[in-house]
Amino acid sequence: MNFRLFLNKINRYPIRQQLFIIFVPLVLLSTLAIGLILTTDSTQQLTENYKGLAAANARRVKSIVFDTTNSFKRIAGYMSTDYELRNILSAVYTTEDEALLAENQYTYLNRLHKQETSIYNLTIYSTNKTLTEYKSFSYATPAIQSTTWFKQATSQPNEFWTIEIEDAIPKLTLYMPLPLPLSEYKSVLKMEVDYNYLKNRITNSSYYTEIQLNNQKLLYSDTIQQAGEEVSFPIENHLDEQETFQSNNKTKDALVAINTLDLANDQDHVVIYSVDYSAYKNLRSNVIRWISILIVVLLMTSLVMIIFANFFSSRIKNLQTAVYHASIEDYDFFKQIDGADEISKISLDFHTITQRIKQKEEQIFQGQLSEKELLNQQQQMEFRLLAGQINPHFLFNTLETIRMTALKNGNPEVAQSVKLLSKSMRFTLDYQGKKITTLAEEIETVKVYTDIQKMRFGDRVNFEMTIADTIDPEQIELLPLLIQPLVENAIAHGLEGIEENGLVTLTIDKQGQKLIIEVEDNGIGISPAHLDLIREQIAQNDLDVTKHIGLRNVSNRIKMFYGDDYGLSIRSQEMHGTKVQIIINSLTTY
Repeated sequence: MNFRLFLNKINRYPIRQQLFIIFVPLVLLSTLAIGLILTTDSTQQLTENYKGLAAANARRVKSIVFDTTNSFKRIAGYMSTDYELRNILSAVYTTEDEALLAENQYTYLNRLHKQETSIYNLTIYSTNKTLTEYKSFSYATPAIQSTTWFKQATSQPNEFWTIEIEDAIPKLTLYMPLPLPLSEYKSVLKMEVDYNYLKNRITNSSYYTEIQLNNQKLLYSDTIQQAGEEVSFPIENHLDEQETFQSNNKTKDALVAINTLDLANDQDHVVIYSVDYSAYKNLRSNVIRWISILIVVLLMTSLVMIIFANFFSSRIKNLQTAVYHASIEDYDFFKQIDGADEISKISLDFHTITQRIKQKEEQIFQGQLSEKELLNQQQQMEFRLLAGQINPHFLFNTLETIRMTALKNGNPEVAQSVKLLSKSMRFTLDYQGKKITTLAEEIETVKVYTDIQKMRFGDRVNFEMTIADTIDPEQIELLPLLIQPLVENAIAHGLEGIEENGLVTLTIDKQGQKLIIEVEDNGIGISPAHLDLIREQIAQNDLDVTKHIGLRNVSNRIKMFYGDDYGLSIRSQEMHGTKVQIIINSLTTY
């Protein structure tokens, strides 16, 4: 019952609006829902992928740090139990040479410096004054013994890590006590990790990496100027492993993956920060791309809906209009509706009905039509009789008689003038009702016209013509009377005021399918203001303007026949003549 009420309410609206009421919730809303689901799902998947890659890089760096620190711990452990080293540190030397000999015979340090590229510096500090400062052995002065690290190293049995800054570069440093149970001396091993060693192993990816020891300042950064500074993305209460988007004063949002490494001494740990600066930008681009696609789909769907609704509504309106005109006995208004659906079939049946009504009405007026037809035939006969009195053949014969008489009386100029006039009239009559001519015929018309003007004005009017070798005038078709009006305009206006040596040049060239025709004169030219006015009158095609009719007609005919890509252009400069150019599509006869 509710559905029937809904249909009754819809039927109150025009068909076009009914289609929108049905299609909008079904198509647009469903498309929007699907698009939003796809956008959300793809963004989530892409986010997880970026987090996984950042976490993998953090684990990779963690593995590098683990290998390095574990290697240092292994070396320190070996040296803390090395009997040979313990004897060197515990012995009392009477001379400096004796101490140097003992230190020099400890070859393990030499092998370390050659094999372990991760060691930047290794120093053994001892309170034994008889030892000599040589290679990695160094005397622990009272100042050194008072340092925090020396006190801590000598007060605990295991190693610890800290950051030492040398040459403005922080270095991860291991301190390890070297026990001397049978001696009163104390010894501490100091090993520094080479910063360049870490950088060479870590910076082989697109991620930015920072490493922090015991929540202190950075011991490592891909940007060396940042090393020794605060962490770029400090995160409170972070887990051992996590990935999150963070912001700082330099970057709006970046994906930061964190991984923690315990250094197996229950007091030191390293935090690795793997930063992806492009993840947020790529995720945002992904959302924008999906939203753009969704908008385009919605726009295209809406456009198709509008086009279909307008098309369907227009067909109904056409049928409605046809019925209305039939009701007022206007049967000629009817237009067949294309298609094969029910609307088209109703239109066809309705057309059959109107045609039958029209036939019956025509029979009523048949007598009147017959009478009008007889009257029309009478008028045609009278027109033919009048036309016969001015038969063109009779006119041409008369002109030929005049020409022969002039030749007989020794007046060749009059004979030539009559001959040219006869040719010009014949061309004019031949062009009537003719839609296409050849370039050769058009050129012949121009030659006849210029010959007449030459006889009229003498040396004031001269004509030259250049045709490209690639053009066969007999094979090129074009509209008639396109060139002659341009030449006529050049003589009538371009050479106006020229007393002698006036020249009109016709140039015909071809570029691809384009036929380029230029008519140029060496006349007085046109001022810029007047030239703009001429161009405006040609473009406006105002019938009330009676100037430049020839140029305007040529331009309009070209555009109507060849299209808007072709037409007429005019260029001129005062005292340097005028050039009119037309471009048409050359049609070749076969």
